[in-house]
Amino acid sequence: CYAPKIFVWCRRFHLQESDASDVTQEVLVKLVGAMQSFVYDPARGSFRGCLKTITTNAVRDLGRTWQRNGRAVGDANLSQLLESLEDPEAVRVLEDVIEGAHQQQILQEAATQVALRVQPHTWKAYQLTAVEQRPAAQVARELQMRISEVYVAKSRVMKMLRETIALLEGC
Repeated sequence: CYAPKIFVWCRRFHLQESDASDVTQEVLVKLVGAMQSFVYDPARGSFRGCLKTITTNAVRDLGRTWQRNGRAVGDANLSQLLESLEDPEAVRVLEDVIEGAHQQQILQEAATQVALRVQPHTWKAYQLTAVEQRPAAQVARELQMRISEVYVAKSRVMKMLRETIALLEGC
């Protein structure tokens, strides 16, 4: 889930595709190692913060390796890459990318859990009205439900999703 986001972030720093892939791979390997000993501690920070740090350090390590070897970074030079890692806007972009991936992952997990807890026609009514934005009357005809039942199904699933997301986020 995070690999494409890390890759895109690396490409924003003008890393060539192969270099961005290498950094992404390195981050994922380090992440697997970190996950073995990762214990959530609110005082130390979040998983997303850990991922941001690992990614930033991996790009810095790559820059240092290139510096030792006298290599330029794609269209940008090495100093531009290292400066961009200190740029608060660049760090914010990485945080946004990681946060977006995290939110998507939470939503997918919540949807999976809720879908297992409701009747198939209830889930289908929610999907068609809330996700596909189809009119309730059309969904009612298609699913052979009353319009009021479609609205109730949508409302019930949305409430369950909110509750499940809150639990997953530890609120």
